Formats: sequence, C-alpha cells, structure tokens
Amino acid sequence: MSWFEQKRIFLDYASATPVLPEVKQVMEKYGSKVFYNPSAIYKEGLFVKKDIEQYRTRVARALGVAQQGIVFTSGGTESDNLAILGTFETLRESQNKKPHIIISSIEHPSVIASAKEVVRRGGEMSVLKVNEEGIVSIEALSKLIKRNTFLISIGLANNEIGTIQPIPKIGRLVREYRKTHKSIYPYLHTDASQTPSFLSTNLESLQTDLMTLDASKIYGPKGVGVLALRAGVKIHPTIFGGDQEGGRRAGTPNSALIAGFTLALELAQKNKEKESSRLESFRKYFIETIKKNVPKAIFNGSISSHLPNIVSVSVPGIMSEFVLLKLDREGVLASVGSACSFDGKISGSSVIRALGKTELSESTLRFSFGRFTNENDVRQAVKIFCRLIGVVVK
Repeated sequence: MSWFEQKRIFLDYASATPVLPEVKQVMEKYGSKVFYNPSAIYKEGLFVKKDIEQYRTRVARALGVAQQGIVFTSGGTESDNLAILGTFETLRESQNKKPHIIISSIEHPSVIASAKEVVRRGGEMSVLKVNEEGIVSIEALSKLIKRNTFLISIGLANNEIGTIQPIPKIGRLVREYRKTHKSIYPYLHTDASQTPSFLSTNLESLQTDLMTLDASKIYGPKGVGVLALRAGVKIHPTIFGGDQEGGRRAGTPNSALIAGFTLALELAQKNKEKESSRLESFRKYFIETIKKNVPKAIFNGSISSHLPNIVSVSVPGIMSEFVLLKLDREGVLASVGSACSFDGKISGSSVIRALGKTELSESTLRFSFGRFTNENDVRQAVKIFCRLIGVVVK
C-alpha cells in the first residue's frame, strides 16, 4: 500500500474544520430553490431577508449583543480589517487627532496587516510584548494607552500556541480609562475565532466592544464570519456599494453561508464543556508522551491558560518543513502555525520569536485536535512523531 492510501490523521483543526452534516443540511435550501436576493421587494426576496434577520437574531443572542450589533462578513480576516480600519476611519472623520492603535506581538496576520495600514494612512501603532508564555501584561498595556488611542486589538486565544489572554481584565482596564477620561475611546477588539468550541463568546462577559468570529473554525462553511459590536460602537465601511449590513458592509448577503454559520456557532457553544474535557485529555497524553520520548522537546504557550486542543512543540535542531513533510508521508496532517502567515512558503514563526525563542522559530510544529479526533488518532500520531524525531535528531 502506498503512503497516500493509508488512513490520514487530521491534526490541523486550528486552520480549518469540516462542515458538520447538520450544518450542510440547513444550507442546502438556499441553493437552487431559495436563491432570491434579500434586497428584492417581491415576496420571495422578502422571505429570504426575513430568514437572514432571524439568523442575525440567533447569532446576537449567542453573543449577548443587540441584533443590529451583528455584521456578517466573508470571514475572520475581513472582520479584523473592518474592526480596525472601520473604527480608524470613524475616528479620523470625527476628530482632528492622529489615531493610535495597540496590538500584541502575537496577533493574527490580518490584525498586524490592518494595524500597519493604520500607520500607512497616518495613524500610530504600538506593539505590546508578551511574556514567555505568550500572555500580555495589563500593567504594560496601561502605560501604552494614550488620549488618541482609538483601539486595542488583542486576540482571545492565539491560534499557534493556544494561549488564552485575560480579555475580561483588559476590558475592565479599558472601561475604567474611558470613564476616567470621559471618552468613548479606546475600543477593545478581540479576535475570538479559535474559541467558540471551548470558551464563552459573550461580549459583556468578556468586557469587549468588538469581536471577530469565523465559521471555518467551528465546523461551518468557509467564506463567512461575523464582526460583533457592542451597542454604540460605530464603524466606517471598508467595502462600498449598497447599504447592506446597516451600511457597514456592502454586498448581497449569502443566505446559505449565514445559515451555516448560525447553526455552527450554536452547536459549538452547546457542546463546549464536554468537548473541552475530551480534547484536554488528548492534549495531556500527547505532551506527556513527547516528554518521555523526546527529552529535548520544548512546549510553547501557557501551562495554566490555554485552549484544550492545541499543542505547539519545538525541537532544537530540526527543520519544521522537513518534519512536516515526513509526517505528511506517514499520514499525519499537522502545521507550523497560522495558515494565513504564508502562501506556500514556510519561514520561522513570528509568534515563537515574540516569545523570545528566535532560535526555535523554524523548529516548531503545531498539532491541533477537533471534533473527529479520537484516542487512536492521538496515539498513532504521537508515536509517529516521536519516531521521526528520533531519526532526525540522531
């Protein structure tokens, strides 16, 4: 049997998830039968518009915001762009200031690129460093906030190392600053794309103002996401045309994708406690097995504050790309980090460098578990990994 005929073990759920059968089913009616444009004024179009607004209400309920606080987008990347550039342009229109944004040093590439675009358009950017576990310092953050700071963007959980940030504490700091300075700014934005299957995504509980979600991370379809807004938060559109999404995002809404996103989010939240416990046991076994068989292995992220499904491991002396290809040939699908950080080229991880481990940035792999990972998958994959590393480092 050739290698590509073997059973494949998928351990890259942090980059993409399969669409659940029930999610696919709810999307199907919007294909050839219910295909109408929700902006049309005939009854078929109005029915589709009504469906979309019902989905919007369900998503709003799941996230703890008003219905008008839900903006459907094409995914997490667009939501991050809209959160950052949308608030930037709103402030620039209303105030004669040089807008200032703060991001952490381990943000998703879409957040980093959007923040750089703020600078290109005349704004300022500060980068908040993280400690060796990837966690930001609230004290250090408080020293970076200025009177012209319009946005702080820090991800709820990192997609490469799984570290969970203290977003509620950051939110309280931000709200206290606004109260003290009698200002509506800065807003707090968090990319929570990796978290709905494991953590609460209620905006009020998180004390945040804007939140990004992506259906492709929660067993929904690719091509749809959400930017959730607290009441009173104003954003300028970044895509122009019609006045869809309350004038905040032009373009005909994709009713099938929106339906799929809605159900995927509800299912993720419903099953999060049970799934977290199951995957945490896999994570623990995976790490303990590597520790026993690869003494040189170094694990990245927080020991106490982490997602239950991500293992980031560095082995001094290996090349990530080489081991990744070896794993692929053995039927194990893993990654080196964010799928959005490169386009067919693998270079050192900026997240690992931000942890102060520059020498390990090209020696790190990420394994991420999910809904269809079973105990046998984990045992087989870690066995293969340890065997390959034993050969490579000799």
